[in-house]
Amino acid sequence: MTQLLVLGVMLTCAGLPFMLLTKLMREGQSGLALTIGSVIGATFVIFIYASGRPFGIDPIFAMTVAMLACVPALLGCTAGAFLGWLLRRQDDRRV
Repeated sequence: MTQLLVLGVMLTCAGLPFMLLTKLMREGQSGLALTIGSVIGATFVIFIYASGRPFGIDPIFAMTVAMLACVPALLGCTAGAFLGWLLRRQDDRRV
């Protein structure tokens, strides 16, 4: 049961940014898309830093959040932005 919960959390963390960034990039709002990706990347870096140094966050919790939430979200952001960019180029060629 725990494995299904972990898989569900990772799929949710990857799917939401994927859909959001695909929509934003296709509409041409690349600045907002870049901001969202940067915030997720900064969160990842902070939690990785907190897992190895005394930072006020439990190292196990920090590594868990970094690996189970931030990594899938970064992958979803990257894939969504790329797909949105490709769809935007295709839409521009049709007109």
